[in-house]
Amino acid sequence: MKKLLSVFLAIVFVFSSAAIFAYAADDGLNAYIIQPESATDSAQRKIEPFGANGEYYFFIPSSIEPREARFVVDGEAYADGVKITEATTVYDVFGSGTFGPQKAELTVGGNKYSVNAVFGSDIASIFIETESGSLDAIHADKSHEESGLIEIVYGDGTVAYDGILDTIKGRGNSTWKMEKKPYNIKLDKKTDLFGMGKSKKWSLIANHTDLSLIRNAYVYYAAIYAGIEYTPMCMPCDVYINNEYQGQYLLTTRVEVDETRVDIENLEDANEEANPDIDIEEDCSIGGYYGRYAGLLEGTSKWVNMPNEPDDVTGGYILEMEIANRYVDEVSGFVTNMGQPFIMKSPEYASKGEIDYISKYYQDFEDAVVSADGKNSQGKHYSEYIDVESFAEYYVFNEWTSNMDCGLTSTYLYKPVNDVLYAGPVWDYDIALGNNGIGRFGCDYTNPNEFTVCFGRQYRNTIFEGRDVDHVPTLFNVLCQKQEFVDAAKKAWDSKISHGVVLANQAMPIYADLITDSAIMNAVRWNIFGTYDLEEIEKAYKAEVGKVCNFASVRKGFLDKNLGTIQVQDVEIGFFDKITMAICSFINDVFEKIIVTFRLVNLF
Repeated sequence: MKKLLSVFLAIVFVFSSAAIFAYAADDGLNAYIIQPESATDSAQRKIEPFGANGEYYFFIPSSIEPREARFVVDGEAYADGVKITEATTVYDVFGSGTFGPQKAELTVGGNKYSVNAVFGSDIASIFIETESGSLDAIHADKSHEESGLIEIVYGDGTVAYDGILDTIKGRGNSTWKMEKKPYNIKLDKKTDLFGMGKSKKWSLIANHTDLSLIRNAYVYYAAIYAGIEYTPMCMPCDVYINNEYQGQYLLTTRVEVDETRVDIENLEDANEEANPDIDIEEDCSIGGYYGRYAGLLEGTSKWVNMPNEPDDVTGGYILEMEIANRYVDEVSGFVTNMGQPFIMKSPEYASKGEIDYISKYYQDFEDAVVSADGKNSQGKHYSEYIDVESFAEYYVFNEWTSNMDCGLTSTYLYKPVNDVLYAGPVWDYDIALGNNGIGRFGCDYTNPNEFTVCFGRQYRNTIFEGRDVDHVPTLFNVLCQKQEFVDAAKKAWDSKISHGVVLANQAMPIYADLITDSAIMNAVRWNIFGTYDLEEIEKAYKAEVGKVCNFASVRKGFLDKNLGTIQVQDVEIGFFDKITMAICSFINDVFEKIIVTFRLVNLF
């Protein structure tokens, strides 16, 4: 497999719609670009044109040298009247992004074509070849895994990784439904990519909803500068899969237990050691409430029926808050008495003993935090169950980003052995920093001068799917009603988070300048701004960057002035909305009681 990659690794650019594909296939430009990796290596990268708007585009990554790459055309051809030969280079046809024109008129077999060369930024490139040569199976089923080959190249052409790709599969929830898909990849060996620490597992974040392509990087930079533990690291890359340009992605570390990621004890390894003679994933059944509506059922859980338990199940865990209609897709987890579903990020395949332990631990904490005096029936204060400082940092950081997902989904907690719960790592901010026009329960997430996260409400998913039917607060909403927590949040902001934000505000314009050329390529590939005029795209892109930077800066000033007191929000609900919500809640509660009483949930 690796030898195959070293002999030939192709990068092909495809068409953005069925109509364009038909146009190109019937009367297409049969041309491509080839560049050997070195004078002694026969490996070649092949770039074919992308057809759109009646023209053709060659997207050229920084790892390809235009003066060396050959321009090949099927048949006798001329570029601006000059005949193309075997020695013709990309530079001969287009010049480079700096030294010459980026457009040429090609004449091939009497047909004329308008052809553009779009040069990428000086960032890394990732080239993936799946075993099937297609992404069809993965796009049809997000969980479908496929092996292949992968090459990761620095902007200067230096190869960072060249070898077998263990798996590639889809990732994300709402983002998976978008045209530009995100992926999880797994290398065949642990590798330190770009100084981000050794791991096999990485994510390719599409950022398709974020026209600026900087929001996730913005937040991770700020969190790293602020010293928030286990913050994901990231690197912008141009990605090509199965000879098709996919656009600019953010290569990130993943939320996982590992000494270079979330450095806590690994219960997945402990489970395997306790059950050496079985394949837990393949051989063990699921127990508890695991059907379609399980995420609605307060106080229930699901687990993996494995024969043996590890000696110590007090850690380490990574938990993720999730909305109820996604709970069914996960192997193990639990739903709290307040209706908050948790899925197990690690161990993904959790035993009954592990679920019993961690669900009771969290429930004891939840019982305490929702009580008037902050204590549960055992007389224990909520602060005895969590690291208050990390929760305060997590809250105020998400309040700065005005992140609607906080306390709903993509919200992580972790617990080491014989220790309390910690909040984090931070994750997933493509719809934050002013990029969310959904107004929930009176919150305007596009207004930098308004509190949002402290007023968050759960998605009360019901048999009516995602409809909000009541006002159950999120965990952080409850915490923010306690003055001692608000004081801790103010302290975290003043002493730590604000400093990270200042540094990120300084760094992001530079970061955006670095990726602009590739952002233009991405915009052409996915028609992001509704135009193929490169100058107009650049203007529109820079305007989007300006919006993000302005929101982050104004938001900082707002929190500087207003953090420190309990915020009160009066939400006006219309009469008919109240009636509708009451009816929906009643029907849903009856349905839940029936399926729990008669244990019907696992039949769906």
